[in-house]
Amino acid sequence: MAYNGVIYRPPLEADTFLLPITEGCTHNSCTFCNMYHNIPFSMLSIADVEGYLREARQSYGKYCDRIQRVYLVGADPFALSAKRLLERIALIRRYLPHVKVITMYARTDNIANKSDDDLSALKEAGVDDLYIGVECGLNDVLEKLNKGYCADETRAQCLRLNAFGIQHCDLLMLGTAGKGRCLECARASAALENEIRPHKILLNTMSAFVETQLDEDIRQGVFVPATEKELLEEEHEFLDRLKLPDCYFWAAHPLDVVKIEGVLCRNKQQMLHALAWGIDHLDKASISRTSRVGTL
Repeated sequence: MAYNGVIYRPPLEADTFLLPITEGCTHNSCTFCNMYHNIPFSMLSIADVEGYLREARQSYGKYCDRIQRVYLVGADPFALSAKRLLERIALIRRYLPHVKVITMYARTDNIANKSDDDLSALKEAGVDDLYIGVECGLNDVLEKLNKGYCADETRAQCLRLNAFGIQHCDLLMLGTAGKGRCLECARASAALENEIRPHKILLNTMSAFVETQLDEDIRQGVFVPATEKELLEEEHEFLDRLKLPDCYFWAAHPLDVVKIEGVLCRNKQQMLHALAWGIDHLDKASISRTSRVGTL
């Protein structure tokens, strides 16, 4: 199968079977992101999807019977209608009969466009562990990031997922509010996460990549980035305020200065100690936050 663009997947899905479903992003306008520039959103045909699955079955044989988790590739495959998703899930089950979980990225507006009946049917089909780009808990910050939805909308849609038993893995970024507002942002984000109760939280640190609006905003003085100390203080405050004992917390992205991960009920204090050490010692960490080459 020819695929237009780079295939991205969450770090936690390193061992998961990847199945291309869409290309590009339906929004593709966040100020901080250049992952899908010049890649228009499109849906791969069901014939292409079946061809990929058939080839996988031919190549890997009985190993396919051991696959229990499938990650649907694309910026937000959940944008597809429930009908189209269910058609593709039916194909997955034909070629990979023991799959239990179908996971993918999903924007808040993707969820809003699904009816209650849609969510119920998708849950029944095995859709779970949706990766949601929450980013932060402040509405005005999300507007400046041109995220396309606000924290209140994310709250409403994640609570809908919860009602149907669909777990979500929330993606957040340190530094979204900029210099001077990190603690405010940490408190709002923690309050949001405590309410919507994700299965996992994945945290990275916002940095400006070349050819993004964020990089231009920093050069023009429209946005002033937080210092490394502020970023670590934000992370410490956010983690300290989380009241989600069974939640898995991952903050080991290459853009994160202090790498931590663990289940909150067991590892929270250890992670807080690591961040406290970083606050005291890493204020001048040598990492470029502007005009970086590459992608998130």
